[in-house]
Amino acid sequence: MHMDRAVFDLGVSVHAVSLYILICALLDEGREPTMEALLTQWTDSKDALQAAAEELAARGVIGVETGKGFSGRFSVHPSAQWIPLG
Repeated sequence: MHMDRAVFDLGVSVHAVSLYILICALLDEGREPTMEALLTQWTDSKDALQAAAEELAARGVIGVETGKGFSGRFSVHPSAQWIPLG
């Protein structure tokens, strides 16, 4: 199990929490958390996904290995590395 419940105490947006949960679900299923895989399950716009990813990356929750354009693979960092508000 990849999900850390500390994400709910981090003070990030609902979209960011949703993206984190989706990335963790893909990892738990043994699937690669790529942008392509996320977009097949993401129910909002690509821009909302991008904003959520940027928010999580800025707080140290995820890493993004980028490819060309809006592609890449996401990784989840341990909650000890997350940057709290303040």
